[in-house]
Amino acid sequence: MPSRPLSARAFATGGAFGMFDMASGVNPASLGGAPAFAAQFNILQDFRHVENPAGSESLRQTRFPHMLVEGPIKRFPAVLALSFSSYTNRDFTLASADTVLLRGNLVPVSDTLASRGGISDLRFAGAYHLGKAWTVGGAFHILTGTNRLRARRTFADTTYQVARDSTELSFAGVGVSFGVTRDFGSSFSLAASVRSDGKVNFDRDSTGVGSVDLHYTFGFGMRWRPRAALELATGLQVETWSGANSDLQNVGGVGAENTFEASLGAEITPDPRRPNRTPIRLGARYGTLPFPLVPGEQPKEFGISIGSGLTFAQRRAAIDVGLEHVWRSEGAYKERTFLLDFAVTVRP
Repeated sequence: MPSRPLSARAFATGGAFGMFDMASGVNPASLGGAPAFAAQFNILQDFRHVENPAGSESLRQTRFPHMLVEGPIKRFPAVLALSFSSYTNRDFTLASADTVLLRGNLVPVSDTLASRGGISDLRFAGAYHLGKAWTVGGAFHILTGTNRLRARRTFADTTYQVARDSTELSFAGVGVSFGVTRDFGSSFSLAASVRSDGKVNFDRDSTGVGSVDLHYTFGFGMRWRPRAALELATGLQVETWSGANSDLQNVGGVGAENTFEASLGAEITPDPRRPNRTPIRLGARYGTLPFPLVPGEQPKEFGISIGSGLTFAQRRAAIDVGLEHVWRSEGAYKERTFLLDFAVTVRP
């Protein structure tokens, strides 16, 4: 499952403010909005209900999807940032039952395959102001991570011992991204970004196995403030995951397809004189996912979100929270998920 390097504020607006949000990892040019040194830490709680032809199950998971430290450079119109985000999440457990022929007899067996891990994104980013209207930014990404796989087989005939196997996959790659924002006065802004992640090499138990071509990402955003108490934003992101299709199929995967995500969000400020005091954030998004479960199908998802935040300690600390309800589907496979994103920001 691809991850989204969003702050809790952008998360609560369906990702619509991600292209302009200085605490998100989507557009490096958005760092230009950072007024002072700050550090943010996110926690994501996942409550999921899964339905498939074999039955249904409810699951829970806790993740730490995004961490960021940023700050302006004295005497220069520039901002630097270091962030650590989840790139893809590969946590799952699959159970199945079968009957195998052993010593001339049919023996029922139960198999379990569990995976824990994924790929993380370490980003070094910077933004530079070109006058009052333009901001440009760039970032260098290091992709790294591990994936631990464990298989277990039990037999209905207890004279056979439980069979176990395990392996570890490790990943390594690099990428670059560039972005720009353009302000048309104080009430309207545009943003665009492009990212290339090249390819990721993977090893199995410290032995090189191969590589997978990764995608290009193209993003566009628009922000509009029609009045002091209301700010609107919309975003579009396209990813060329089909470049990994043949590489994944060569190692036994189903493949990958290009994706898009469109989002629309709003932030309502009850008191414009105190914009960081309990704003109301709303959002909706729709998109497709890159990795199908069945050949010829493509999963899709739709989400609606809400959130708020509170700044205190003379604006040196902040708490933001976002709640999203997501529906995912692909043929007979369905998911309903509640995602709770909680973030703490500190400004020394």
